[in-house]
Amino acid sequence: MDHSRPGGTTAPPSAAIRLFDDAEFRWRRSGPTPAAIRAFGVRDDALRPLAGGAGYTWTDGRLVLKPVGYVPEHNWVCEVYAAWDSDAVRVPEPLAPRGAEWTNWSVEGWGAHVFVPGRDTEIDRELARIREASDAFHDSIKDLPRPAFLDVRNDPWAFGDRVAWEAAEPEGDHGTLDVIRTLLDHLAPVTAPGQAIHGDILPNVLVADGLPAAVIDWPVYFRPVAMANAVAVTDAVTFRGAPLAQLDDWETGEDWNQLLIRALLYRLGATGLIASRNRLMGSLVTHVERVRPVVDEVLSRC
Repeated sequence: MDHSRPGGTTAPPSAAIRLFDDAEFRWRRSGPTPAAIRAFGVRDDALRPLAGGAGYTWTDGRLVLKPVGYVPEHNWVCEVYAAWDSDAVRVPEPLAPRGAEWTNWSVEGWGAHVFVPGRDTEIDRELARIREASDAFHDSIKDLPRPAFLDVRNDPWAFGDRVAWEAAEPEGDHGTLDVIRTLLDHLAPVTAPGQAIHGDILPNVLVADGLPAAVIDWPVYFRPVAMANAVAVTDAVTFRGAPLAQLDDWETGEDWNQLLIRALLYRLGATGLIASRNRLMGSLVTHVERVRPVVDEVLSRC
């Protein structure tokens, strides 16, 4: 399959990309609504913010509630998880709301799943465990069909994916666009077939003694399977201080160098769009500065 940059796309234009405003952030931090608490059977008196959940994720010790970013994607992921039969990797067990008035997997913008035991991986010394979990997860989902919602999802990272794969016109300040265009100049066709993949596996693996690793917080894409690991390893060297030698350690298949380029474009495409709306925050503020040596190393391999 030729994954070069075809012209034309039916995806939403960049003007339609949705960014959270201050009201959205306040709503997320305010916690689950009373209707969501009732429908999911949460113990209201025990509800508290979950450590590591960016202030948006809540738990009563048994269940976890978090805002739903995009309802069609959430419903699709919940259906996959509800039918999960792999013993190689754990995933969250989704919870369907109680009550005839709720016809999908969310209530007033909130979804729920059973608490997943485990701790975050220590990325500086457990990259191998993350890769093992990624490989097991992607082997378990390799036969899933492409979900239709990918054609219309309109978040910044979906836009970044289209910059990397579908010739979407990038946005951003001069520095970001300079790096993006340098990468675009080095694109070549990718022949590996697509499948459902996790677009942010690096920080979303949990480990626990005596249990398989767990994969959580799944943003869905449909790209060559090694793209997931290309995103993970370029994120590790860009944002987490992993050595550039990891790009070789994670190498998979003849398309690897092209996938590294597209992984960098996927992230930079989103950052550029957010920068164009003056909404950069956190690690994205220094993204371009951090990524330049990674870009130089990746392009030296081409």
